[in-house]
Amino acid sequence: MRIDDRNLTGNPASQTGKADQAQEVARQAESKPQQARAAAGGDRVELSGLTGGLARALETDASQRQVRVEKLADDYTAGRYQVDSMAVSKAMVAEMRASVS
Repeated sequence: MRIDDRNLTGNPASQTGKADQAQEVARQAESKPQQARAAAGGDRVELSGLTGGLARALETDASQRQVRVEKLADDYTAGRYQVDSMAVSKAMVAEMRASVS
């Protein structure tokens, strides 16, 4: 059994009309093919391309970071890596200031 009484929702009459319009638009959108919706100016979201690009960027960053860490480890082991304590301390202070702001 379905009861279709707009007074039961508690919405003012002006808002019920808007809700009905939104539901009608949603019903129409569901009944149209996706290309027809896009041609009619409907919104469309594609995440597969975005997520694929993001995954490739993360993989590239990770591989570059791994190469950098391996080079630093080799330099440290060979005694060629000298830490610039002044630069490290300045970076630490700058990071702390940035996180407080």
